[in-house]
Amino acid sequence: ESERGMKVIENRALKDEEKMELQEIQLKEAKHIAEEADRKYEEVARKLVIIEGDLERTEERAELSEGRVRQSEEELRLLDHSLKSLVAAEAKYSQKEDKYEEEIKVLTDKLKEAETRAEFAERSVAKLEKTIDDLEEKLAHAKEENLNMHQMLDQTLLELNNM
Repeated sequence: ESERGMKVIENRALKDEEKMELQEIQLKEAKHIAEEADRKYEEVARKLVIIEGDLERTEERAELSEGRVRQSEEELRLLDHSLKSLVAAEAKYSQKEDKYEEEIKVLTDKLKEAETRAEFAERSVAKLEKTIDDLEEKLAHAKEENLNMHQMLDQTLLELNNM
């Protein structure tokens, strides 16, 4: 019985030894896993610091970009307002241009009419001047004939008086 007790104890000791070896291997693996986890944690912590720095820079860039977007939106609003003003002014000036073109057409027609009247008046003046020249010439001729007649009458009266 003691032999059997001994074998049981030896078996238990053997099993305990195997169990201990297995637990040592598991402990080494656990330490290795823990070291690997620590190394990964440190790597992740380092990456986290880098990413937080990147995030901070990205947030700053985003704030700057948002500021530029607001500025661009304001510029766009001003440009839109200017465009609307220019479109309104263009419509107004287009109406004025149409009005001025109509006025130019009316004035051009009046000018042509005035030129036609002026040409007619010039022709009439030329005819009247010719008529005046002809009449002056006839008047001068008639005066000369009248003078000649007066002289002849005077001569005749003188001759009659002398008779």
